Amino acid sequence: MTFGPSGTCWQSTPEVAQGCVDTCASSLATFAMLYPGEPACGGGVGTTGEPTTGNASESSATTTQGGSDSDPSGGPMTTDVGPCNDVPNQPQDAACTDSSGCGCSSGKCFVVPALGGFCGECVVDADCDGGGCTVPNPSIGAGAVCNDGGPGDGCQSDAVCSDPGNDVCGTILEVPGIITVSTCGECETNADCGGQTPVCAPKYDLANFSGRFDCVASGSVPNSGGCQSDAACASGHCGEASIMGLLQLGVCGECVSDGDCGPGEQCSDAQVDVQSGQMFGATCQ
Repeated sequence: MTFGPSGTCWQSTPEVAQGCVDTCASSLATFAMLYPGEPACGGGVGTTGEPTTGNASESSATTTQGGSDSDPSGGPMTTDVGPCNDVPNQPQDAACTDSSGCGCSSGKCFVVPALGGFCGECVVDADCDGGGCTVPNPSIGAGAVCNDGGPGDGCQSDAVCSDPGNDVCGTILEVPGIITVSTCGECETNADCGGQTPVCAPKYDLANFSGRFDCVASGSVPNSGGCQSDAACASGHCGEASIMGLLQLGVCGECVSDGDCGPGEQCSDAQVDVQSGQMFGATCQ
């Protein structure tokens, strides 16, 4: 159901597909060591026809998506399991660089571009049993962990969200090209809400590099609270706070531009205190 021809690995994003390829590679490397006489695992007879020792650092394996030798885009999808770039058998949360997971005791290395990798329990939801994968928290050096799909838990699709009232997997934080944090919540857009709470608003948990989306009443979010649109804010102004110019967060404030302030006042930008994880909406000064 996960890795087969119509498996979930190949029905989502290229990132999920690559995560599955990495999982295949690390699993084959492990089986090559456990069953050195089995050619299908990379042991026994190598691709050159010469006997191999079954050592993962000396063997190579080709992983294919759903039994095909091509990826969803039509290009070749071959992953060589060669010498490991990391010290083997590193524990949870240890630093790693090889996405095959060969350096981690769990066999899972979640690599965050520009920030490094962390040994953890998972890389994709498919690595977890009955739940999703919560991505690493680079700010405290914590590796990825499996969860039960509850409110605020990490996910890659709605399918792993187990709480009926929080069954939508929405992207709460994103640094494009670096890392995407998606969690189970009540909504992702206003279309997921209705009735007395028609507006979808983010509730950030910056200390844990997480958060979730909730359906809220129009104009109910106070200044310095999370927002996606003016409709959520009591002030009617949803501005934007930036962390190092990389991570953009919607935050309610007194203003968005100088025109929202009184005569002689200027609109100061919204701010984020990275250490405390607190946001402060824009103010007229």
